Amino acid sequence: MYTNTITTILPWHRETSSGKAVGWVALTVCVLAGSTSVTFATALAGALSPLSMLFISEALAMLFTVLSFGLFPLLRRITKLKRKQMLPIFFVGLSNSVIAPLLAFTGLRMTGPINAELFIRAEDIFLVLLAVAVLGEKLKKQHILGALCVFLGVAVVTLRGFSESLTLSRGDGYILLAAAFYACGGILYKKKLHTVEAELMIFCRTCIALGIFFLASPFMHHTLIEELQHFPTELIFALLGYGFLARFVNLFSFYESIERLPIRTVSLLLNLGLVGSIGFAHVYLDAPVLPFHLAGAGFILIGSVLMEIESITGHKVHFAAHLKHRHRSHV
Repeated sequence: MYTNTITTILPWHRETSSGKAVGWVALTVCVLAGSTSVTFATALAGALSPLSMLFISEALAMLFTVLSFGLFPLLRRITKLKRKQMLPIFFVGLSNSVIAPLLAFTGLRMTGPINAELFIRAEDIFLVLLAVAVLGEKLKKQHILGALCVFLGVAVVTLRGFSESLTLSRGDGYILLAAAFYACGGILYKKKLHTVEAELMIFCRTCIALGIFFLASPFMHHTLIEELQHFPTELIFALLGYGFLARFVNLFSFYESIERLPIRTVSLLLNLGLVGSIGFAHVYLDAPVLPFHLAGAGFILIGSVLMEIESITGHKVHFAAHLKHRHRSHV
């Protein structure tokens, strides 16, 4: 692994205090960089089609994976995958790298960034329900309480603090559907592919997404090249920010942090990205932060932490792979 190579060359080791200090810096950078993702994607959604946004997002994910792990080593490891794993890999790629992102990017064109950030967290509810229905897992008190907190948070936002009747917009609906497909891919990965290294899974997913993009390109009204030719100059910063900060820096610092800090610590503190995302949307897009947003975010944050605490008590290797898969899945 790229980060393992770094630790053998540089004078620190993951178990040393200096290595942990680097891990904390990396985790802080990861949370801050990840907080920009939804806001930058929202800014770009008006100028680029969902399919073009899909291409940019997945191409950047592939670039990071290749730079981190090497193209030929990845290809050699892929040839060693079992044939029975190919179909599940395709469906996970279709769900998490095509359908869910397209739904999310479409929803971002119709709703605000704060709503989008909060509604995408409904994935935790779908994960719990699917884990019971598909994996046969038993519900524990933390799962139930966490799911109820997330549901209450989503309800608070949907009902605008229970001050009015249901006001779910089309954009919010697309975001919720995206969360459901992200959860479906996550459960399929956990059921059929938990032995597949996360970087191989991500590489295969990006190949599937880019392949579908090129197959669909002839049927698009506007090609990516045409959209970039007419791209507003005032959005260049958002494009660079999305590509460099939200994708590359976020993913690089994520891997650096999990190499040097306990998985439990990384998993729990990543949830702080919810707070950072709301704050950045308010600063960069002047998105209004209303009291019901804060209340909803509070319930969702508590629910997510409760479910993370329960999840990380399982097998560390499997949980680490699942954490990598989830972190690399979202917009």
